Amino acid sequence: MGCKKGWDRNMEIKKIYVLIIVAIMITAMTPVVLGVHQDYITVTFNPSGDIDLDVTPATANFSTVVFSSEINWPIEGGTDTSYTLYNNGTVAADVFIFSNTTTDTKELTLENTGNPTIDQFCLNVTGSNAQQITNTNTSWTNDLVGGGGTLTFGINLELGSGSSDFGWQKTRINITGVIS
Repeated sequence: MGCKKGWDRNMEIKKIYVLIIVAIMITAMTPVVLGVHQDYITVTFNPSGDIDLDVTPATANFSTVVFSSEINWPIEGGTDTSYTLYNNGTVAADVFIFSNTTTDTKELTLENTGNPTIDQFCLNVTGSNAQQITNTNTSWTNDLVGGGGTLTFGINLELGSGSSDFGWQKTRINITGVIS
């Protein structure tokens, strides 16, 4: 009987060795990524930079304009460089210039194709990047660097024929910028 007990004990030890060897083999064949865990970093930031547009002069007085005529420059400035647009911000800007669709009295309408007819007017940017000013913010665009970038231009007015003698008319030329 002592032999059998020793035999059983040896068999149990061999079983334990076999189990250990099998466990080692499984561990060796199993990729190390059994306990894979992922993590992440959330990146947040607030871009800093501003656009600060200024234009001088800030008015364009064409005085008395005869119907069916074109006035090249307002009386404030008589050249293609009479107006200076400044970007005093810290970043470059794409600058858009566009006009209201009517005058303040709503008696005259901005004509977007360059051929004003009855009770219509056209505005144009003159100078190195001459173009018609329309009533959308895509009518005239220029890049303007930040930190003191400047751009010079002039303004031209075309007036179509009129249905009556209107009093003083005003409209606004809007200048906007977006970070480029």
